Amino acid sequence: MEGIRKITSEVLVSAALALLVIYILDVGVSMLSDSEGFLPLSAKDRGMIFGGGSILLFIISFGIGINVASRLLTVLLIIGGAIMGTTVLISSFIAPTQDSVSTNSSSDSGQSQILAPQFIGIIVIGYIIMGMGIFRALRKK
Repeated sequence: MEGIRKITSEVLVSAALALLVIYILDVGVSMLSDSEGFLPLSAKDRGMIFGGGSILLFIISFGIGINVASRLLTVLLIIGGAIMGTTVLISSFIAPTQDSVSTNSSSDSGQSQILAPQFIGIIVIGYIIMGMGIFRALRKK
């Protein structure tokens, strides 16, 4: 039973990381080329499917592999959470949203940009996922 849980959790965390990387690449393409990206989805659908799906799969893989020794699961949780939190943090400062562009153009342009609440939530979730991996690494079996 433990072997099945180990394989299942490793497959799920690998799929979560793959979804996250595809999502980040698509957002990067859409930011660089001012188009929709290479996925034929709107930004909202892309975020719900790829971003939300990867978050769910990271959490489910952690739950399934909670008492299973798996170095791959631990490493991918740490890497996935760090990538998620850091890329959202960096991209929120690089590409301001349309609302903040129009607000800053009419107000003081020297004012620092404030992170949108949804960005803060994703950053926190990313670092929580990374913390789940660190928790697994620090826990003695």
